[in-house]
Amino acid sequence: MLVRTIGWKEMAVLEGGTAPRVDPVGASRVAAAEMGLRLAFPGCRETLPSDTLRAPLDQQASRGVETKLDITAQAAEPGVLVPSHRGMDSSRLLLSVGGHAPSMMLKVIHPDQSIFFDAETCFDAQRKAAALGCAPDILAFDIARAAWVSEFLDDWATARVSDLKRPELLNAVIEAKKKIHAGSRFKSSWSVFDRIRMLRAACASVAPNAPEDLPPLLNSVSRIERIIASAGLDDVPAHADGLASNILIGPNGRVQLVDFDEARNVDPYYEIALLANEVFENEKDYLLALEMFDGSARLASFHRIRLYAIADDLAWALWGIFMDATSPRKDVEFYRYACWRLIRCRIALQGVDLDQYARSL
Repeated sequence: MLVRTIGWKEMAVLEGGTAPRVDPVGASRVAAAEMGLRLAFPGCRETLPSDTLRAPLDQQASRGVETKLDITAQAAEPGVLVPSHRGMDSSRLLLSVGGHAPSMMLKVIHPDQSIFFDAETCFDAQRKAAALGCAPDILAFDIARAAWVSEFLDDWATARVSDLKRPELLNAVIEAKKKIHAGSRFKSSWSVFDRIRMLRAACASVAPNAPEDLPPLLNSVSRIERIIASAGLDDVPAHADGLASNILIGPNGRVQLVDFDEARNVDPYYEIALLANEVFENEKDYLLALEMFDGSARLASFHRIRLYAIADDLAWALWGIFMDATSPRKDVEFYRYACWRLIRCRIALQGVDLDQYARSL
């Protein structure tokens, strides 16, 4: 049976193959994951199992050849940018073994996203989060091709913003993020201001017709960076992604975090800012997330996450402008998304007194 992918014509056709037949949730799941990657990239012999450093039993099981394995694939839900932001970074396939329900997801980063994607950092971060029980595990990966196979939680649902307005679920998400914060550091550190500088330089050469008020917005966010830097900060390993679509809801309100593309060592208040900015329309509601995170909502912390939310809106607006100018995916409304983030950035800036915030931090 041939199953064609969608969204990226260079990705290969998957085909029912000849490899060990196993229970998809058994010890030999790594074998299926490796096979999925190899079928996606014919001739590839460089795929690495994620278990090479920590699961010798799986590694041995993945080399078995006694029986046969059938892998089939189906397209995952298509990516959407407007009105929600979901699945825009990669082509995705759900992999099934031996006729069972899908048990793995194969992802390959879109070529137009490669400049934003650090495969080694992403895979390292997800594996560390998985070891803490906060994310699905990576079963096999290919750094050079920015491709990987993760566990797929078939009976879990993708969160919506309305779900995260429920205090008990929002608290579960924050607890998962705090658990990662307390874990092993990731391979790379960065700030949203680093991303803005990179995108500002990229847009200057490819998007000369950027909005007229972009320079003053950039100047305001540069001041925000100086305010936060003067107040001082500590960084921690973090998912660093506030999108509701990158949160899975399971039985009994359990949560898992997915898509570690943005994961870095960052200011933990930046992470809370991203989540609050996704969930709440009114900045005063940010206090609820802060209370869950800190145990109390201090004015300095409230001001810090408001400033980070403004900077993040500008960063994503620049991303949308850059993608509109450079991406071959002309059916995606990148510019519309950029305009929406710019509108929110402008409105938020009008509601803050940077002098007051500088004193409070």
